[in-house]
Amino acid sequence: KTWPTATHFNMAWEEIHYKAHKKIKAPSDDFTRMKVIHHAWGNFYKEYLEENGVPKEHVFVNGHPAYQLYKDPYKQYYTSKDRLAEKYGLDGSRKWIFVPENYRWAFIGNKIKLFTKLGADPDEIVRMRDFSIESLKQLLQWCNKAASDNQLEIIFRPRPSTNSQLIRDTFDNTVGQAAPNLHFIKDGSVREWILASDVVISSYSTSLIEAAIAGKPIYMVEPIPIPDSLYYDWYRYAPRIHSHEEFEAACLNNDGNNASVALKSWAESEMLSNGDPILGLVDFIKQLVDRQQQIKPVKDTDPGFHNKNKNYFNHSTHENDTFNEEDIQNRVRAWDRILMNNQSAVNVEKEDLSSAEEKLRDISYEIVNKSMCRQDLLSSDAKPLIHDLNKLIRRMYNKGLTMSSWVGTLPSSLPPKRKTWPFFNRAVSKIFKQARHGTPDSAEAEALKRGMEQRLNYQPLPGAEDDLRIPWFLYWEIYWVLNITRPYLKEGMRIFDAGGTSSLFTCHMGSLGYEIHSVDLNEKLRENGVKAAEAMGWNMYSYAMNMRELEFPDQHFDHAYSICVFEHLDYDIKQDALAEIARCLKPGGIFSITFDYRNPAPGIAGYGKDTRPRNQLKTEEDIRRSFLSCDRFELIENQKFYDNKKSYLFHQRFGNTPYTFGAIFMRKVK
Repeated sequence: KTWPTATHFNMAWEEIHYKAHKKIKAPSDDFTRMKVIHHAWGNFYKEYLEENGVPKEHVFVNGHPAYQLYKDPYKQYYTSKDRLAEKYGLDGSRKWIFVPENYRWAFIGNKIKLFTKLGADPDEIVRMRDFSIESLKQLLQWCNKAASDNQLEIIFRPRPSTNSQLIRDTFDNTVGQAAPNLHFIKDGSVREWILASDVVISSYSTSLIEAAIAGKPIYMVEPIPIPDSLYYDWYRYAPRIHSHEEFEAACLNNDGNNASVALKSWAESEMLSNGDPILGLVDFIKQLVDRQQQIKPVKDTDPGFHNKNKNYFNHSTHENDTFNEEDIQNRVRAWDRILMNNQSAVNVEKEDLSSAEEKLRDISYEIVNKSMCRQDLLSSDAKPLIHDLNKLIRRMYNKGLTMSSWVGTLPSSLPPKRKTWPFFNRAVSKIFKQARHGTPDSAEAEALKRGMEQRLNYQPLPGAEDDLRIPWFLYWEIYWVLNITRPYLKEGMRIFDAGGTSSLFTCHMGSLGYEIHSVDLNEKLRENGVKAAEAMGWNMYSYAMNMRELEFPDQHFDHAYSICVFEHLDYDIKQDALAEIARCLKPGGIFSITFDYRNPAPGIAGYGKDTRPRNQLKTEEDIRRSFLSCDRFELIENQKFYDNKKSYLFHQRFGNTPYTFGAIFMRKVK
């Protein structure tokens, strides 16, 4: 009704159905059978559709596009083992055992009636549920026992539609304490983990088919017999594991790819025998588009109403599957580089292949060095940090403490200490805002006023505790640097903050238990930082110190940060400060920096508003000249700075020029 003249093409992302699924997944109405064109991975699915009333001319047999992703050049898109090890704190020298579970029926809950309406047998569902619950329990026990072996890293991945917390709760209730080498990771794609792993072990998951195509040793766990309702013919090609002893033997097996040959052969003959299915899909969609363009719309056809506000996405189960426009663009750019490099390699086959390989190794798998995007804060990953920052601000204000504002100022008087009566405090705060935030002196009030006037089409972050002093820009800076560096941080590390004394970021790191050292030339900020650390019991140290002459030993810090400070340093001071920070960092330490980007006249200490090219940060070349010319650091992840062209501020005194913030991440190399 919404799109009466549209061509409906069903990509059918789930086509390998065990017995209990066949009735549930069958086309169930005339529209689906007679008006929809269906994509099929192989003849087996075409026959299934025809058996359920779909005309054969409505089925496009093409192959499985996702399975083609395990072949060149596509597989070069995915994150390497070294990068995954670095990101998730895994030991790359150990044997990686990847366990993508698929016991979906263990968490069926109150949906038995729903599946019964779709044609399922309720008694059959109960049997599948009981089988899945007991099998999952034993699999978790086997994984935990195997993870005590220092030769192994066990990566347990919950099914995409199973909430991660459900798996952890099941583990806690049935197993208990996790072994050191057992990791529950739902991030990333199943493909990159399969490609990076040494052995893949799963239930009846089709991930085993993918692993076989990738040439990995595969095993299917069967702690108790699989019920007939869950059976599919391809299971006969997968070697089975029935006990913990067999599980450990499979983990340590060094027989190579023998365990996957039969399944790989079956999968490729059934679903990869028609050439590259990705190219086939592209060609077919083009034909559909060309055909659609020839259709004349029905005169006076009402396109109907589509409820755009309805949320079809389940945040509870698919919590790791959110993405935004910037994510899409990042992926398109990365795929573009892969495919263009591949085409170049084909065109210059007889040229220097080592150069082409070097280009492929330089491909960026993740965009981290980039300009600011408000959408990042609306992701599920950002919500816990936003909650923690709001809570920290409240705690400090309740104790009569404060942090510096986003423009680096403090109020003239701190907020009074209050008893923790939430309802009363909220009521008072609405009437007397100074009781909540303290009293801005004329200097802070003027600085905040100028900051407010520079905000471009500003939208406050929902629930922000103190939007005047801490706008969402600062939340983004803290979220982004911690989101990228969290895999590098470990308990007890010593952290350096360049120019952030008394800031919200420094206080947050102190509240997390890190030993955080910050320097600033402002004595008031130092005093405020000392007071906050003493009152809150944090391992946070504040110094009035020049960054050109840091009074710390060599290799004293594990990692370093600087939140919107370096744009205020003259070029020569930047270089001296970078050299000093590099001296104080341990080898491999990460230095995360945020800064004004595209600002036509940054405020430079000692100069005021400065338009000189030497201090500009308007282009990628400016960033390299300012931060990488000292030769002590290298960029991690994407080597080209990604500017999304979004602007959230503007400079009134210099042509109302729009600008934004940026962030880069550098590793110490010398």
